[in-house]
Amino acid sequence: MEVEYLRHGVPLADYQLTKADHRRQHEAVQVHEWVQRQLAKAPAWSEEQRKKIRQLLGPPTPPWELQRWRLRLYCGHVIEAIRIQNSPRPDGGVCDKERCSECGLDPAVIVAFEPLGPVAEPPQKDRSQRPGHSARRPPADRRSKAELMAENAALRAELEALRDQA
Repeated sequence: MEVEYLRHGVPLADYQLTKADHRRQHEAVQVHEWVQRQLAKAPAWSEEQRKKIRQLLGPPTPPWELQRWRLRLYCGHVIEAIRIQNSPRPDGGVCDKERCSECGLDPAVIVAFEPLGPVAEPPQKDRSQRPGHSARRPPADRRSKAELMAENAALRAELEALRDQA
């Protein structure tokens, strides 16, 4: 899937903040403060809960699926950020704020952005597999229902025997 990345303004050029920028920044600060107050009320997570959340989120995104962006923030600083490749905007059309690594403003609204390119090149594909074609599926299991039921019964008996040993 090819994504056409969008631009908004020129991050490295001079930028005059607009009333909309000031309003968005004020709203972002209010939302951030409210979330912080709610988090302060919440009980701390156990290590087991953290582990379950990590499992739910799955493995980290590989670097070849990430896009680098140049962002101008509300504070005037220009930073680079990394986002998932499948969004045409660094804010994903949802979260238009970032923490400034230079002055620490958190949140800092993104007022201009431009794509810089992928974080890494994808790994070389296996030469034995033609592009656009998936690997062959294994042959279908052609055992009869009676054979499958017999195997199931044998496995259940084996499982019971193992439980009795424990």
